[in-house]
This record gives sequence, C-alpha cells and structure tokens, in this order.
Amino acid sequence: MARAAFSYDYARIETVVSGFVPEWRRAGFDAVVAIARGGLVPAVMAATELCLPMHALSYDRSRRAVSWYTRSQPPASASVLLVEDVAGRGTTLSDSLDFLRSQGYRVSVFTLAYDSESRVQPDYGLEMPDGFRAWFPWERTSITPAFDTRPDADAVPEYRLASWAIDLDGVLLMDLPEEQYARALHDTLAQRDLLPPSATLPGLDFSQVTIITGRPERDRRRTQAWLDRHGFHGPLVMRDESRHTAAQTPEHKAQAILSRCHTHFIESCPMQALAIAQQAKVARVIWWNGGKALLVYANEVEHLSLA
Repeated sequence: MARAAFSYDYARIETVVSGFVPEWRRAGFDAVVAIARGGLVPAVMAATELCLPMHALSYDRSRRAVSWYTRSQPPASASVLLVEDVAGRGTTLSDSLDFLRSQGYRVSVFTLAYDSESRVQPDYGLEMPDGFRAWFPWERTSITPAFDTRPDADAVPEYRLASWAIDLDGVLLMDLPEEQYARALHDTLAQRDLLPPSATLPGLDFSQVTIITGRPERDRRRTQAWLDRHGFHGPLVMRDESRHTAAQTPEHKAQAILSRCHTHFIESCPMQALAIAQQAKVARVIWWNGGKALLVYANEVEHLSLA
C-alpha cells in the first residue's frame, strides 16, 4: 500500500529531539551513539543538549556488519543512547543494538520515527500516523517507488531516484492574465487551448513527468487533449472543484506532492512556490520564471514587531 510522505524538516527534527531532553537527562546517559548516516544529525542535537560525548557506528548492509565509525568509544559498561533516523523493517538498527549489547553497554534506543512494522520498537521516538512514512532531508529520495525497487542498493546514485512533478500554466505554456479569464472565460479558455508549448522549458524529460495543476477538474478533457497533442503523457493531477481560493491552490499542490511522494516540484508562481515550500517542507520546490530555476525555502519566523 502506498504511503504519503511525512516531512521531517530540520525544525521538526529539533522539536522532536528537544521534547525528549528532560527525560534523557533524568535517565543519566553516559554517551550518545549515532548510526551513520541517518542518525548523525539527531545525535548531534541530542549530545549537544545533554552535554555528552558522541560516538558513531558504521553499518555494512551487504554483510550485516557493524563497526565503530568513530575512533573514540564509550567507556566500558556505559549507559548509551543509540540514535537512528527511523526504525524500519531492515536490520540496521537491530544489528547495531546487538553489537553494543554484546560489548557490555546498557542501551536505550531513540529514533525520529517508527511504526507498527518496525523491527525494533524504540524506547523514545515519534510514531508515524497510519498511511505515512518518514521523509528526511538527508534521504530525500527514500520515499520514491524507484528507491524501494532498485535492484542493488549501492548500484544507483540516489539523486537519480528523484521523482519530479511540475506546474502546467507558466511552465509548459504561457500563463494568460487572470483578468482575461474574468472578462471572457470561454474565449480565454479557447485561446489557451491553441497556445503552443513554451519556447524555453526546464531541462527535464517531460514525456512521463507528473503534472500538478491548479486547473479545476472540470477542465480535464481539454487539458488532457492539449497535453496529448504536444507529447506530454505523464499523470495529470487537477484541483478539486471546491478548492478555489488563492490559498487552496498551493495547498492542493503541496498535498499532491506529499501524497504522491514527489521529491521535486517546479512552480511558475513565486507566491505559490513559497506556500508550497512551507507545506511540503522536505520537497525541493523550484520557482521557474520562464528562463531561470530558483530553489525556494520558506520557514516560519517568530513574529516581528514593527517600530
């Protein structure tokens, strides 16, 4: 069953880690041990908050072999907090846990995410809602179907497993002025149907790329006809008729990105790009202005008082 992406941007990661700090301080750990690479970022945060030394393990999946990644190791019989990004169905966490226990350490486990299918149920962590899977910025492609079905985990660079989606109007064809639709809707739609593809397109293979548009579902037939005529045959995701406000269009696009597990999205409207980036926090949202692609970040800041 397909699962939607549950975004862990760095702000959420820090929030999850901070929520456990009081409990960890009471537990009296001697050291923090990360599993490289997924556990490194949350482990640095935890070790810093707890003022504890941090060590790390390395894991060879092909041999199920655990070894020390750092030259330093916790003292004998130490109580350690083992940190990983996710408790999955694989053996990384369970083998690392066995390795530490075999060396005499007392181990508690923290993972940013886990669910009912996790091989190890951590002592600390955030349980995923039903129908979601964790999505981390250091493993952006891990939510894509291509990532799950790659024949050899080390044979394909992860950046080649990215899943792209694009906006329609303003990217594949010229975006007509809003006032023109308001003044003469049917004539403007007919004019739009006759437009050729944009002369300058982003450098992607558009034959099968997903198109996520703010056009309403009632325009599907004419929209699909234009796409087919010009050789764009990827999936088409259109807006529900009831979601028609300025805020609901980028919300629709962000939800489509997350539910379909796309890692990259190209948007033609800068305001929508900002709103999408704020809602699909780990996705690479790119504003396309007709000739240049700019990566967009949108994180909330504390209220600013005006003098």
